[in-house]
Amino acid sequence: MSMAPLRLATIGTSMITDQLLKALPYVEGVTFAGAYSRSSQKAKDYSRSHGASAWWDSLDELAQDPQVDAVYIASPNICHFEQAMQMVEAGKHVLVEKPLCSTLVEAEKLFAAAKAKGVCCMEAMRLAHDPAYEAIYQALPKLGTIRRARFAYGKYSSRYDLVLEGTQTNIFDPALATGALMDLGVYPINALVLLFGEPDDLMAFADTVDVTGNDDLIDICGSAIFDYPSMIGEVSYSKATDDLLPTQIEGEKGTMLIHEMSSPSKVEIVYRDGAKEELSWRQRKNPTTHEVSNLEFELQDFVNAAAGELDLARFTGNTLVSLGIMDTIRLREGIVFPHDGEE
Repeated sequence: MSMAPLRLATIGTSMITDQLLKALPYVEGVTFAGAYSRSSQKAKDYSRSHGASAWWDSLDELAQDPQVDAVYIASPNICHFEQAMQMVEAGKHVLVEKPLCSTLVEAEKLFAAAKAKGVCCMEAMRLAHDPAYEAIYQALPKLGTIRRARFAYGKYSSRYDLVLEGTQTNIFDPALATGALMDLGVYPINALVLLFGEPDDLMAFADTVDVTGNDDLIDICGSAIFDYPSMIGEVSYSKATDDLLPTQIEGEKGTMLIHEMSSPSKVEIVYRDGAKEELSWRQRKNPTTHEVSNLEFELQDFVNAAAGELDLARFTGNTLVSLGIMDTIRLREGIVFPHDGEE
């Protein structure tokens, strides 16, 4: 006897939620239950446009609705913890957009609450669930002893134009726990940790701007160097420039090139003798060409975990280590969020 599909509601009506709902038909065991928005008309219109009849303009009502099993949270970063905690306490599974929370302390509390309630809590980190990264991990021994790994994600933000004009914008605002590290740097850091684990030490640098004139710093780009026992890791990220180079993992026998790091389109190994090998992996069903179209894999893993068919411990650990690294980078560069220092 098959289980009833997971009834998934959404918080947030932005592009990323649109893309998740476009991927949903290609994922087994889940249906769209409806959307939440502070505007009842917006919630109603959004739900109907995606084939659902229910909607909510109250988080309390959403949390207590017995027709909802799980909630996807794609609200501003600063809201993730409180909204996810409310849903978890109500017995809902939660899939939370990256970054899961604005600080490591918040994430630890959220995971602990989910465990106590017997529900799943998972960060929507697309690359960690993409089969490409399993293929990459399995192929690492072919490189011999790995000495260097460089992961980068740089994409010019149209809202950076507002920063240059001196206008404050949400995507560059410490009060909302945003900035280049939280929006884009989270990807290369997660990729590094996913493949190589927690580093022994790090050095980090960021280019920051004062968005209010009151020393409220936020980063527009940054780089970090990570020390491993026999390897150096490098991460760079930017919302003020475009990074066009592939990711490189360099070993003594060959170098691996990962094209489009957050959603790999091609991965090849170039051996020292000039020979080349291209990796293959299970491709997505979703025909959408959008850069986030690989999120069907994270959604399928979330559905499987909610059904008790997948252990999320590996992904939980990856999220916690990555957030700890991001806390360290931010605070060393003087980027302070509202919830920093909370126990």
